[in-house]
Amino acid sequence: MRYSAAIFLFIFSIGALYAGEGDGKKRRLEKEAFRVEQSPVIDGSIDEEIWQQRDEKVKFVQFLPHNGKASDFETSVQIAYSDKAIYVAARMYDPSPDKILREFGKRDDSGRNADSFGFVLDPYNAGMNAFTFFVTAAGVQSDHFISAGNHWDSHWDAVWKSAVKIDEFGWSVEFEIPYYAIRFPRQEVQHWGVNFYRGVKRNQEETYWSPVDNSKQGFVNQTGVLTGVKNIEPPLRLSFSPYVTAAFQHDASTRKQKFSFTGGMDLKYGINESFTVDVSLIPDFSQVQSDNVVLNLSAYEVRYAENRQFFTEGTELFDKGNLFYSRRVGSTFGSVDYDAGKEELVSQPVSANLLNAVKLSGRNKKGLGLGVFNAITNKTYAKLRNLESGEEREVQVDPLTNFNVAVIDQNLKNNSSINFTNTNVTRADGGRDANASGLTVSLNDKSLQYRVRAFGSYSVVNQKDDVGRFVTTPGYKYSVELGKVSGTWQYGVARSVETDKYQINDLGFLQAANQVAHSGYFRYNLLKPYWKLNRFNSTVSLYDAMMFKPDAFSGFNASINTYAQFKNFWGVGMRYGANPVTGHDYFEPRTEGYYFNVAPSASYNVFIESDGRKSLKGNVYSGRSTRNEWDQNSDWMGLFLRYRVNNKLSFNVEVNTEDTKGSRGYVTTQVDDNNALKEIVFGQRDIRTATNIAGLNYTFNNRMGMNLRVRHYWSRVKYDEFFRLEQDGSLQQTDYSGVSAEGTAEHDTNFNALNVDFSYFLQVAPGSFLNLVWKDAISSLTNEADLNYTQSYRQAADSPQVNNVSLRFTYFIDYLTLKKTVGKI
Repeated sequence: MRYSAAIFLFIFSIGALYAGEGDGKKRRLEKEAFRVEQSPVIDGSIDEEIWQQRDEKVKFVQFLPHNGKASDFETSVQIAYSDKAIYVAARMYDPSPDKILREFGKRDDSGRNADSFGFVLDPYNAGMNAFTFFVTAAGVQSDHFISAGNHWDSHWDAVWKSAVKIDEFGWSVEFEIPYYAIRFPRQEVQHWGVNFYRGVKRNQEETYWSPVDNSKQGFVNQTGVLTGVKNIEPPLRLSFSPYVTAAFQHDASTRKQKFSFTGGMDLKYGINESFTVDVSLIPDFSQVQSDNVVLNLSAYEVRYAENRQFFTEGTELFDKGNLFYSRRVGSTFGSVDYDAGKEELVSQPVSANLLNAVKLSGRNKKGLGLGVFNAITNKTYAKLRNLESGEEREVQVDPLTNFNVAVIDQNLKNNSSINFTNTNVTRADGGRDANASGLTVSLNDKSLQYRVRAFGSYSVVNQKDDVGRFVTTPGYKYSVELGKVSGTWQYGVARSVETDKYQINDLGFLQAANQVAHSGYFRYNLLKPYWKLNRFNSTVSLYDAMMFKPDAFSGFNASINTYAQFKNFWGVGMRYGANPVTGHDYFEPRTEGYYFNVAPSASYNVFIESDGRKSLKGNVYSGRSTRNEWDQNSDWMGLFLRYRVNNKLSFNVEVNTEDTKGSRGYVTTQVDDNNALKEIVFGQRDIRTATNIAGLNYTFNNRMGMNLRVRHYWSRVKYDEFFRLEQDGSLQQTDYSGVSAEGTAEHDTNFNALNVDFSYFLQVAPGSFLNLVWKDAISSLTNEADLNYTQSYRQAADSPQVNNVSLRFTYFIDYLTLKKTVGKI
């Protein structure tokens, strides 16, 4: 803890100089909605009589690039409502309609080169949670749910209508948002938070009707107020999304083919105006994008992204303290024990079949959020073959498993909140059970400049020991953060403690427990354009780590990060970091009681990004890391290029390489005939890694398109020397050669992963899609470390492939619409 006091003293002594920055409250703007008895035709034209009532031009206020400055463009917005929906019509006046950018893209692809308009609705007017709806000038929809902490959940999807039209005045848009798509209180007079957004892409201009001050923390709390909405009732929110999927798989390694035809359904039911139940019956994830697999030499688990829609949509309540990592659901946890002298492993499970999944979520008008998630996975089995008789048998790997999460989240004054989360994993057949509970408190002062955040968690694991008795293992974690989170100058300090027995990975994610960490940062933000700069920020960070058990120093790091965007919208960034003293890595040895001395190091990274408005956009970076004591150096570089041929077709290429010489790390653990430790072997190695990605996007219109993504990952590891790890953390010479009896270098590695993902999508109706997906996966792992990149790629291309082709049709059915339609028949 020798650096901890210095960090706290340094941050707060500087921070005290700037503690006097004020709040500067503003009066909230108001926008009045009017009632209509008949729904307008959603065609993008706002020439209908109902839209001629209040067509008032206003100038929005810039958020970017010049925060607080009035836009040069005029906009008019009107809001109407009926008993079933809210309607928004907007006209974006533009003196040069031919310059309106309108690149096509798939739904929720907000990164396209297109002008856009959208609005934010906070039906409970609490300033923390909101729904957003956006449409580009090409007619492409996107929507989000904003939760506390200004977290924008792009996986949240609603079913609504929109249409756009370009004319001599600029462009116009109409929205129809059914009430079943949002949640609002059951009361006679509604007062909703509201804001309107306009993006003019050719100027990189983002503007709002109610100004959003970037010196203040929060976004939803800076909305205006929607008035005039009266006598509406939250509807019965019940919808069904049945699907059918036809799939074909060919595995060249086993020469087996499999055809399947499955069906299932997703169901949404609003149990009241605030809370919704989502059910996935017989879920199918065959069309999920392939993982970006890597070769992992570290002592830590790799965290992969969640791409399954049911687990990404509407889960913001569950995302606290890393207690819920949805990739655990459907994973296989067990291992296969067998005598390799008598049996061989024929097959083992790579996943556990998900039987069903249910989640309840929502928030009422008092700011109380509730979330419940439950999923059940089936048993899994491995197959073993007797070496003498050839007889095969199945061995259970995973039992029937129940995953459960329960959340209570209460909004407080000043954008503050308190959250309690409990996760539970229960396994049948005497399997390992796990439970974790966490409490998060986030408190802001009245000005929203200062924040205190505290987190505490307690975990309990029950599992059988070697003699079959259940043993209970408790652990805990707590952390505290103090900081100034708004304004030109920001700073903060934090302390985190994890005991050696803290375990949450049955349903959460933690790379390594048993740590005590102290950190601090000091940041400067340029909030308005100055000189030749649009934006600028620089952050100094300090990090000190210790072990909880034993109470010993682990490592210290200092870094500075700087980013600048110029008025021509080019950007540059730089990072420099240093570990100035020898660190002690207690995790790399993979054996309790040992640590590894890590020599001091320094690294830098720089990048340049071009103007995203241009047809050709680029981003290039380069960096270097050195450890002089080991004569180690790592060099890396990368390049991203995106070229827009026209509004429908674009290509992108990404190239990343890293070449490390003289790296040192864990290799293997040697034991004697009695399974007693002989030595822990480390090695000196050269590592070369390359990742290449190519993509093609062609969008026929705002309802139909196709995407192709090809990714090749290559990593080569070549060892040139081995050492024995001593208990003082040093490395000494060893007789271990790393060569098998056949003369093969056992630990040299050449790993390739090649994935092709192609998808075609067609929106046949709001919320209803036809998707065709082809996935081709190739993987190879050898010890041929003398092969170069080209040779390795050819080797991978010649390896057995696994091809999957699937066609899925999903149809959205709203109960009220169905009832109304049936009633007319």
